Amino acid sequence: MVEALLRDGFGYHAAESDRYAAELEAAAEAGVPAAHLAQFLKDATHTIGEHLGDWRRATKIAEQVLEGRSPTKDSAKAWAHLAIARMMSGDVARAAAAELTYLSAADGDFEAALIEGRFMLVATLVGCKRAADASAIYVAALELARKLGDAAPSRAMAVASNNLASELLEVSTRTAEEAALMRLCADTAHEFWLRCGTWQHDERARYLKALVANALGEPDAALGHVETALQIIAANGEAPVDVNFLHLTRAHALRLAGDEAASVDELAISDTVAAGWTNPGLTAWYAEERVRVIGAPPPSAVA
Repeated sequence: MVEALLRDGFGYHAAESDRYAAELEAAAEAGVPAAHLAQFLKDATHTIGEHLGDWRRATKIAEQVLEGRSPTKDSAKAWAHLAIARMMSGDVARAAAAELTYLSAADGDFEAALIEGRFMLVATLVGCKRAADASAIYVAALELARKLGDAAPSRAMAVASNNLASELLEVSTRTAEEAALMRLCADTAHEFWLRCGTWQHDERARYLKALVANALGEPDAALGHVETALQIIAANGEAPVDVNFLHLTRAHALRLAGDEAASVDELAISDTVAAGWTNPGLTAWYAEERVRVIGAPPPSAVA
């Protein structure tokens, strides 16, 4: 039951957060197998804390699931999620206790575990629209993580960097410091996805770098990232949705570069493909992104 819930439920956790939260709470009552503790509490604290904004409720389910248990190396991150939930609800002392329990299962690798926990906190703060708070922790944790070399928690660093760059992309105006941080985050996300990810992580990280380049007024750099991402996809498999968003990003870059005719041609390609999508969420995402970068919704949305 829990495995199926974690597999299927996260697909609607954002659109139907109340439903997923209730299902997770019912599963918690029935008991969560040790093998699923970390993922269960990741989903639960993210959905209830970040999407519903109820960190006390998120803390309650985490404490319920972990009561009477001891961490293993495989389940230790569950206590990291408990620590974050307690911290976000204002229970600093017990947050520190949960973090120490998490670190106790690190088999002596305290530095990497501590840094990963900090990047998990960064991702949470970004999800709660607290990018300014997240950035202060991010910069310090990144500096410390680089000292670990290959032992650094690459995935946690890639995810947190990706999320913070995406959050900074959404703001309408940025200071010079925020713009520099956005670039750093995008570059760092790509760097660490190359260490731990697949070709899809590579091309999506380049897509993010193209978005950032456009936001910084560097269309030539954006076009280079788009072209490389498309080449990676062509060489490895299919990713039609990614390809279409890359066309949209290219259209934006061409407009910024002053080539309006080529921009219109690229928009025609991406609009035509998006008009054929049957997934409402995907269609809405494309329309929102088009408005953000082009300033107008696709013709199909207007119709």
